Amino acid sequence: MKKHLRTLLKDGRTAVSASAASFPEKLVADERAAITIVAALALPAVIGLVALAVEFGNGLLIRDETQRVADEAAYAGALAYVATRSQTSMQSAAQNVAVLNGVAKTAVTANLVTSPRTSTSQAVQVTITTDEPIVFGQVVGFGGSVQIAPTSYAEIPSAGSGGSLCILALNSSGAGVTLSGGTSINAPKCVVASQASVTVPCGDTITAEDVDYAGSKPTVSCAGGIVGTVQKVSNSDPLADNAGIVAANTRAVANEALASPTIASPPSGTNITFDWSNQAVAEARSAGCAATWSSPTWTLTCPSGGTYSFGSVSLGGGITVNFNTCGSASTTYNFSGAVTNSGTSLSFGPGTFNMAGGLVTGGGSTTAFGAGAFNIGKGPSCSGANDSICRTGTTLTFGGPSAFVLTSGIYNSGGETITLGGGSTNSYQIGPSSNGYALNVGGGAKTTFADATGSNSVFQAVGDLYESGGACTTLPAATNHDINGTVSLAGGLTLGSGLYAIAGNFWLGVNGGGDVWCQGVNANVGVYGLNVTIAVTGSSPKAVTPPSGSPTPALYVSAGFSGVTISAPTSGTYQNVAIVGPLSTSTTAGITLNEGGSATIGGALYFPNGPMTLSGGKSASNGANQCLEIVATAVTLSGGTSINDLAQCALPTTGSAGGNGAPVLVE
Repeated sequence: MKKHLRTLLKDGRTAVSASAASFPEKLVADERAAITIVAALALPAVIGLVALAVEFGNGLLIRDETQRVADEAAYAGALAYVATRSQTSMQSAAQNVAVLNGVAKTAVTANLVTSPRTSTSQAVQVTITTDEPIVFGQVVGFGGSVQIAPTSYAEIPSAGSGGSLCILALNSSGAGVTLSGGTSINAPKCVVASQASVTVPCGDTITAEDVDYAGSKPTVSCAGGIVGTVQKVSNSDPLADNAGIVAANTRAVANEALASPTIASPPSGTNITFDWSNQAVAEARSAGCAATWSSPTWTLTCPSGGTYSFGSVSLGGGITVNFNTCGSASTTYNFSGAVTNSGTSLSFGPGTFNMAGGLVTGGGSTTAFGAGAFNIGKGPSCSGANDSICRTGTTLTFGGPSAFVLTSGIYNSGGETITLGGGSTNSYQIGPSSNGYALNVGGGAKTTFADATGSNSVFQAVGDLYESGGACTTLPAATNHDINGTVSLAGGLTLGSGLYAIAGNFWLGVNGGGDVWCQGVNANVGVYGLNVTIAVTGSSPKAVTPPSGSPTPALYVSAGFSGVTISAPTSGTYQNVAIVGPLSTSTTAGITLNEGGSATIGGALYFPNGPMTLSGGKSASNGANQCLEIVATAVTLSGGTSINDLAQCALPTTGSAGGNGAPVLVE
């Protein structure tokens, strides 16, 4: 038993010794054990790296979200500053947007700084600073937090890029905005800007949100001369790329090549005279018609739908003539000579009238035509010129809708009435008289053009449109009024809606005159037009005398014209575009408003190459719920004048400054 026990103990010691001796070798040789231990040793580092990766990814997500909030806050702050010019409002708007996105108000800073994109512009800089705690990193001993502070910049458009601009003088030197003699500019909700100087002597005032200047510091002679923030800001032309302005000017320039209309020469026929003799019977028969007499009335009848040719038509005194008044509209009448009515009553039915020798009415006569097509050539001398229509009688009326092709203009002498067309689908093509007038209206005369809004309607005039004092003229509503000539008025003018593309000028009161009580408008009228855009090129007139001044103004309002109302369209291509001056840099024609009265303009006055001058007590303002924006090379007020109630117009642009005054995120 003892021997057996000694043997077991000996074998055990041997086994333990052998195991101990071989452990290092076994440890080296056992790969599974090595990997297990290395992995165990590396595990803390791996956990740390994973924690850092998770923290980094979480930080990026938080930073991106915070950046988005900063962008929104900067944009909101910029909108608030454009609207109010208040940094307090700017900061409040930025902070409110951040709070709505779950960011504490105290984490947001908003400052007005120089734009990182445009050194002449300002920007709202918003920084959102937050401390994000490190969560997973604490597993391996990383604690505390990391700071996230994204920044965003929203560039504020300068006044010249839209903003709240209402006056901009584009001259970079010399006169900019200049007041003298008890004048004022009242623009409390928008910006008055000059690329050069601003001069405000004692007794003159500018009230504006901002008064911007790019030249020398404004000259203000007395305290209170400028009410509003004065700042040095360089402004670019806000409207240079406005599509409506460009389109209006392009059409006006194209009209410099607008040619006079022509008509075909009708076949000759027998002259017919309606008087107290019976000669009209045979003369009518030779043309294929019949004439009957019942004192003091002649009645001419022609079979419907035919073509009937005459030479000239004349009437004796005291005679009434009914010229196929019951004929059909498909009937054609050719007159190779003049149609003349002196001192009697002449009525025509509807149809097509080809009158190569013109239409002359006078001597207290009354002449009426049914609806139709009227192709009228040059008539005999009438009041010193040759016209297609010469009216010296009492009343001349054309029914409608009708189409007019008049090669040689219209003359309507003093106190007479002409009505052209009826309904809304009329059409007009008018050439110049022998002395250059497309329309020449005498004192006290009334001339009315019915609307031309049909798909095939046009209004085209070659030659000047002229009125004497006391006259009333109504032009039709039409998509385009194409005029190759100058509009010069001494009476009242009612403008139908549409674009007036004038290869010439627009002058009121060059030879005196003034407002008139015109039919259809319950007020004295100088010019009255709603949904109207006027574009002028400043080209030389064909007949009328220009106003004095150098350069000759393209838009001139003088004398007694206090009832001037022009209201631009509120939508469409010409939205808020009221009057466009020459865009060619070779034409420096501008705006002159003088000698009392006022002008109410709803829309933009855009004269980028000419000055605007107000003198003699003239005032300009916008209408109710309308804007008035003025861009010219210089704006000069003197002699008690004023510009009132200005407001910046919403005119779409495609400029790089954001267009229409919108802020732009730049970083």
